[in-house]
Amino acid sequence: MRLELPIRWRSLKAKLISNYLVILGIGGLVTSIVGSYIVSSTIMMQARRSVDHDLTTAGAIYEHQLETLKLTVRFLAAGSVAPANLEAVRKDYGFDFLTLAGDPSLGVVRAALAGQVAAGTESSKTLGMALVAAAPVRGPQGEIVGALSGGVRLNRNFALVDGAWTLIFKGERFDGENVGAVTVFQDDLRISTTLRNPAGERAVGTRASPEVRDAVLRRGEKWRGRAFVVRDWYISAYDPIRDYDGRIVGMLFVGALERAYTATRDRVILSFFGIATIGFILIIGITYYEIRAITSPVAKMVAATRNIAAGRFDQEVESSGQGEITLLADSFNTMLKSLRQMKGDLEEWGRTLEEKVKQRTEELVAVEARVAQSERLASLGMLAAGVAHEINNPLGAILALTALTLEDTRPDDPDRENLEEVLKQAQRCRDIVKGLLEFSRQSEIHTERVDVNRILEDTLSLVSKQAAFFNVTVVKNWEPRLPAAMGDKSQLQQVFMNILMNSVQAMEERGTVTMTTRRGRLGDVEAVISDTGRGIPEEVIARIFDPFFTTKGSGEGTGLGLSIAYGIIAKHHGAIHVESHPGKGTTFTVRLPAAADPAQEMRS
Repeated sequence: MRLELPIRWRSLKAKLISNYLVILGIGGLVTSIVGSYIVSSTIMMQARRSVDHDLTTAGAIYEHQLETLKLTVRFLAAGSVAPANLEAVRKDYGFDFLTLAGDPSLGVVRAALAGQVAAGTESSKTLGMALVAAAPVRGPQGEIVGALSGGVRLNRNFALVDGAWTLIFKGERFDGENVGAVTVFQDDLRISTTLRNPAGERAVGTRASPEVRDAVLRRGEKWRGRAFVVRDWYISAYDPIRDYDGRIVGMLFVGALERAYTATRDRVILSFFGIATIGFILIIGITYYEIRAITSPVAKMVAATRNIAAGRFDQEVESSGQGEITLLADSFNTMLKSLRQMKGDLEEWGRTLEEKVKQRTEELVAVEARVAQSERLASLGMLAAGVAHEINNPLGAILALTALTLEDTRPDDPDRENLEEVLKQAQRCRDIVKGLLEFSRQSEIHTERVDVNRILEDTLSLVSKQAAFFNVTVVKNWEPRLPAAMGDKSQLQQVFMNILMNSVQAMEERGTVTMTTRRGRLGDVEAVISDTGRGIPEEVIARIFDPFFTTKGSGEGTGLGLSIAYGIIAKHHGAIHVESHPGKGTTFTVRLPAAADPAQEMRS
């Protein structure tokens, strides 16, 4: 027999269901919103911290690269590396440039000339942006005779950013994109980056946003935040890069793809809402069916409330059967299951973070080990420098004793030829040291109005009587109205003499040398010296002004003549240019600034 419930019970059921659903809906919505906010804040906060840590790691890699350059240059300078071997040493040690003629406009070079070993980031229009290290080069008596400087250019050099990216992000990708990015800026221009443009090429040449440029480059601040980089949003961190003198010359950027973190956040929140939704639907069904039979379990509820009021809490909450208590038990058990699942997810995330921290710690330990190894190599370099210093004095003794022994040796003595070779090689070592000193101690110029035609005539008269010119034909094409130039007569004679001697030697003392003077297109004075020699190969023409570079045979020159000539013309604010065709000859063009018209000077 079916019993109909009174109207008051149907009203009570409706009220219970409606009130319960309202309370459950509001509570579930608030919990979901707060939980989502906490999850989102936690994940994004962790992302920002991770980016900060990654930027610190990238900075450490950058500084380690500078320290490695510094230790390497100190080792090479202390080891008295032979100038003729500079190019081979440069390639062996991975330098983009290595020279004994450092640019004194660079802070590290000035520091080296002052006796310090220095390294830093340098930036200029000609150099671009580079990691540069410099160390003093000392003579036999410990005096500073020059500076050895070398470095690695950062413009379109992706080794540093790729290495940092691999170390920091481990090659992780998301939706076909790299999870992270590392960039080096010169001012606000990307010169080396792991970022790709829509065409898939490196995004070199793109610029930072005005907000970042103002904060980092103008105010010297660190910038952290969400930024649109090239073609996507990144959680970004920028630090200023300063040169050796403390000027801001660029920025170091590390960013994490925001989509990778928001996808993780969305998955966690979606799982949270999914679990909550499933629980909410389950609770609604159970509540509906249980409240229909609310009249039967009322007594049980009253009894249960009395037991609770009596302090008996040791009763087990059963999830079987029907009724409000069962519904509450099911709700409790469902929520407990959700909380356990969330706790498990958070613990797994914590373990993942701990593993990443452990990995970063191991990487830093590895970097410290490499620095320690570099320091040991520097100590070996200092030992090598001491050995070289001790060898210098015995070399002088060898030269003197060999000369004395040679004087006492009969012409027909079988050992005389060996002694002469020892003496010859020792004198060559002495000449190389002498040439280096002359190159590093070029005297100051004293400019005055000079006649380039007259200087060429005087220079030709000095060298034309040498035996090397007996079979050489000299053709002179002087511009009769050539304007006066500003220069030092003696130093300009040295320049033209070096060029003439190189031309005669290139022709093997037989051929034609053509000397021409003319007014340049910009009003300057030009002196052109052409020969009919063997010419200069295309692959070495860019190096003929390098110190100690020569194409002559062993013992036929030190390779400093054209380097000295180049330095003199540079001090005159002029230019020297060479054109050569192998087998047809070589042409040197020297440009000097013209002197002002005396009449105009008097009027001014």
